[in-house]
Amino acid sequence: MAKLDFFLFGDKRKTHPLDDVKSVTEWYGTTLREFASGSHDQITGLLLQFNQEIENPTVAMLEALVELDRLGHATHQQLCAQYLGSKLLPAMERQQRAQIRSYGRQMVDAFQRFMTFDADGEDAPQMRRLLPLVIGKMLFYLTENALWHYYRHASLDEVMWSNVNQLFRYAEENAIDAVPLQLFPGEAPTTIHDLYLALLMTSSLNSGNLTARQTHLAYQLVLMLSNRMTLSRDLSGESSFIINIQHAAPPSRAHNVPQLQGVRVWSTAELVDQLNAWLVVYDSGATPQALRERFSQGVDPALLRFLVREWAVKPFRFERAERVPVVSKQLEVGRLLSGVHRLVREHEESLVQDNRREGPAVSAGDVTEIRIYGFLTGRRRERNVLQNDVIKIATSADLQLWDIENQSESGLGVSLPAAGADWLSLGTLLATREAGQQAWSLSIVRRIKREEKGRMYLGLQLLSSRPVAAYTKSEDGRNAAATLPAGMVWNQGEIALFASVTKRGGKTNTLLIPLSSYVHGKRLQMFAKNKGFLVALGRVLEKGADWCQVEIELVAQL
Repeated sequence: MAKLDFFLFGDKRKTHPLDDVKSVTEWYGTTLREFASGSHDQITGLLLQFNQEIENPTVAMLEALVELDRLGHATHQQLCAQYLGSKLLPAMERQQRAQIRSYGRQMVDAFQRFMTFDADGEDAPQMRRLLPLVIGKMLFYLTENALWHYYRHASLDEVMWSNVNQLFRYAEENAIDAVPLQLFPGEAPTTIHDLYLALLMTSSLNSGNLTARQTHLAYQLVLMLSNRMTLSRDLSGESSFIINIQHAAPPSRAHNVPQLQGVRVWSTAELVDQLNAWLVVYDSGATPQALRERFSQGVDPALLRFLVREWAVKPFRFERAERVPVVSKQLEVGRLLSGVHRLVREHEESLVQDNRREGPAVSAGDVTEIRIYGFLTGRRRERNVLQNDVIKIATSADLQLWDIENQSESGLGVSLPAAGADWLSLGTLLATREAGQQAWSLSIVRRIKREEKGRMYLGLQLLSSRPVAAYTKSEDGRNAAATLPAGMVWNQGEIALFASVTKRGGKTNTLLIPLSSYVHGKRLQMFAKNKGFLVALGRVLEKGADWCQVEIELVAQL
């Protein structure tokens, strides 16, 4: 960051960029021409020096700060959108996240300096006029900081909740929580009350099963609809959530508590009614006009259904498989589609080698594997050609070892160190097996929670306990493109994994393939266990960053 050396601090200083609106406008114009997108860091540096070295800020400085916030808003939002809309390398991601959070933190510190103005001073009337906007902007950036925690599946600490709840309590005590204000030009008017409720509602979505983009969209939706809810002191009504603004704690589902002074409750009935109304439009095959205008990327109806359930007036009752605690068990884990495929086929090859040593007899398991494809056939005579004539055996360096916390019929709960786990995200495909076992299963990350002491908790769902290594070629038998990475090619075809899944009581054939290879209805030659079939790709059942699981229709035997 370049040093801001164009002004002097202390008694001898002549001018300062934040002296008034004119000065900060000129400073920003010069900075934008000189640094372009780097002006974002220059604003952070200016705010840092302002917070550390300027004493007794004036109301003219507050007006300049508001103007600086307006001028830098577009660049700041663009940086946030870039983070949410693209997959960055871990180092770049950390740097960009630090830039965004540092900017917001300095903005909050700068605005907070004006909260303790002299009530009898000459500038008091102007300060009172600007006070709702000051608190609104502080809430905006505190909420943004909270969202950056939620994007990474982390929780807020007590200090954060103390600051947020105290800020709203101050606004409520001074009767300015419902004063209309416009945070930035071109945006819809809001209030401190609505901004606070938007944060509270978003904080209820901390179960760890939403992506960063879904969390962002959920916040935008609730911010849009927050005026349909009202904080109340009346505990006798139909309440959905509750918070004590005198405590350093997040909101929770409404429950019977004593009539304490700081307790506030609210109902989500009108909010959920609007979400359901939009779902009706989606179910008719159209897109709600309000969402089409507000969200350029659109809102997934599945997200709306999730929000309807999470924000229901009364808690939604789930029928979950029983979780059984596990002690002293560990899970071996392999990652990436190429790595998962390699581990599965290594295990299959080791079984083949064992069978060759023991004799040519075909086991009952082999017959079962033949039947699951929908055809009962003999083995293909063509010899399965392995790359380099051998399969590279996995080493311990390729695998990770996680602690199993609990298990159920549908999956596992595991914990692991958070350091070095930035590659994990919702929808990550994993090869998993209990330490000491031989066969690999396919699992998908469904839930992520960053815990204290540098640990992470993951909820894994079992996709298949018996995947089969496969590869695909085009319908006419052409080999995989030569431009594909070596790990994505096997037997001159593109790697895939066959898995039979149970749906509605019946077996369904599925194929896990690279996401870039999927086209609905596309026909491929699929080979597995020395057998070949012509298959047609159906609908997508699961999808990750670089893979998808699709239903397949068996067209013909090759």
